[in-house]
Amino acid sequence: MFAIFLIGLFIPLVTFLTITAFAEKLHRNPVAWIACSSIFISFCSFASLTLFYVMNNLNPVHLQLFQWIPFAEINANVAFTLDPLSLTMTLIITGVGFLIHVYSIGYIDHEKDYARYFACLNFFIFAMLILVLASELLLLFVGWEGVGLASYLLIGYWYEKPSAAKAATKAFVVNRIGDAGFLVGLLLTFYLFGTSDVATISQKVAQQYPVGAPIIALLTFLFFIGAVGKSAQLPLHIWLPDAMEGPTPVSALIHAATMVTAGVYLVVRMHEIFMMAPVTLSIVGIVGGVTSLYAALSAIGQTDLKRVLAYSTVSQLGLMFLACGVGAFYAAMFHLTTHAFIKALLFLSAGNVVHMMHGVTEMRKMGGLKTIFTKTHWLFLIGTLALSGIPPFAAFFSKDLILEQEYATGHDILFYVGLATSIITAFYLMRAYLLTFSGKLHHDVSGVHEAPKVMLIPVSLLALLTIAGGFLGFEFNRKAPLEDFLDEVDISVAKPYGNIFLAPETWIAFFGALSGIVVAIWLYRKYADKLYKPIELLKNGFYLDQIYTRMTVIPLRELGRFITEILEPKVFEKSIRVTTHETQIVSHFLQRVQSGEIRSYVSWIVLGSVFLVFYFIIKRV
Repeated sequence: MFAIFLIGLFIPLVTFLTITAFAEKLHRNPVAWIACSSIFISFCSFASLTLFYVMNNLNPVHLQLFQWIPFAEINANVAFTLDPLSLTMTLIITGVGFLIHVYSIGYIDHEKDYARYFACLNFFIFAMLILVLASELLLLFVGWEGVGLASYLLIGYWYEKPSAAKAATKAFVVNRIGDAGFLVGLLLTFYLFGTSDVATISQKVAQQYPVGAPIIALLTFLFFIGAVGKSAQLPLHIWLPDAMEGPTPVSALIHAATMVTAGVYLVVRMHEIFMMAPVTLSIVGIVGGVTSLYAALSAIGQTDLKRVLAYSTVSQLGLMFLACGVGAFYAAMFHLTTHAFIKALLFLSAGNVVHMMHGVTEMRKMGGLKTIFTKTHWLFLIGTLALSGIPPFAAFFSKDLILEQEYATGHDILFYVGLATSIITAFYLMRAYLLTFSGKLHHDVSGVHEAPKVMLIPVSLLALLTIAGGFLGFEFNRKAPLEDFLDEVDISVAKPYGNIFLAPETWIAFFGALSGIVVAIWLYRKYADKLYKPIELLKNGFYLDQIYTRMTVIPLRELGRFITEILEPKVFEKSIRVTTHETQIVSHFLQRVQSGEIRSYVSWIVLGSVFLVFYFIIKRV
């Protein structure tokens, strides 16, 4: 078991180092085979560990590789935990990650720097595995920062393109703001508990502090700041839409299987600690609700296909935090799982169009493409219906469970926010489908054809997962399989629920989503030409990015210019020059004094003695 775990965890790192070391000697096919096979082996390893775990009814397994920091107040180890939560995440990361790797073979077939792309993909997977398997928050932070580095490298893969380089830098800097909160929370954790082991902290916090203790509220709030940055929630969401400048498979990997799910995972992993801080949980729910609605409205105004999906991810992550805010951690994990399938499907389907149309992402240059992309348009439609909440697709079960939990726990306002988000989601996704695949052609499509099989097969498999994935959390005659599996780590629903088809909230959400789809079809079939011009307020995300630029970026830029153009040359450098000049004058005088003549030295001694005699006489008088 231990050997299988080590293989599953470290083989992506080994292949990353191998491809990086021999990048100039390896041809394209070996690079692709090495990169893809390593992730497949990793997936098989964790799948076998999951099967072994279930078949033998095991308890969470703690695996320590070595002692890292052996100090009493900062006792940290390189240790990992195998439990239902971490195993679920590893299967999502490696399973969806493998399909994205295979898809990438076709997507970047024309790129010169083939090896660097796949090496960074493997490093991304390894960093995310470290993050979800870590027993201790300090090691989790290592994976957390590794994911941030990998995203920077992949978003800026086309570094010679200014917009891509700028987007990568923006993602890196904005995430550092959230990471600062995480780091301060980590230091406070060591101060309070002397360890960062999550299981130990969960036991100690209930013994040492009452529910609602201010220090625990502060601690959880600091960790939530980290989650807000990594999962692109308000107000640190601004990096994710710009991250679409990277290759589409990278966007799929970031949105579906890695990075942005890290914030939700952190809150769920620390759910016992967050439950001790009701104030923080309320903030989590409010931020999630506001973000989900804000991002859904912003998605309506986007004309770039990938940016629509980017805002969609921000919105769906908001729904997951919405669930966490009322203690429905299982509902959040269930939606995280189904969302991984659906969002990978949507991004890779969009990638087929973007790749075959030579980088065109503007929907205003598309339209009528279903006659060319005869398979891709069906795949995108499946993802659209699924994320809209149409049965029997996956998100119908997970998203409606979130809404049911909000209503059952008495959070009516959050329920209506989630409901509104669900309706708007159905509208903007159907809008994106219609503008891309329906209506008249708005672009020269000579030479454009359906994507190759190496790209279609992974997307088709994701479509199957999108269709069937919801049944992981559906109760037939007993508890849902995913709920039963996660129940062992005390991740369950906030309130018991029965058959989801009998809940009135389900049908309210279903008819709401259906109405959103119908309105989109009616508007964009009948008035498509008049509706191509977007609402600027929505397209610019309510101008939050511009506000941040005016409030922070421009003042800091002016401060930097003042320092470099005025303060440094006219104050610092001038003061150094003046000091240097005066020092030279003094040193020149001292050099003249030090003549080397004995009678000169005797004269100075006599002169000094006379001065001292007069000094003491005057002082005595």
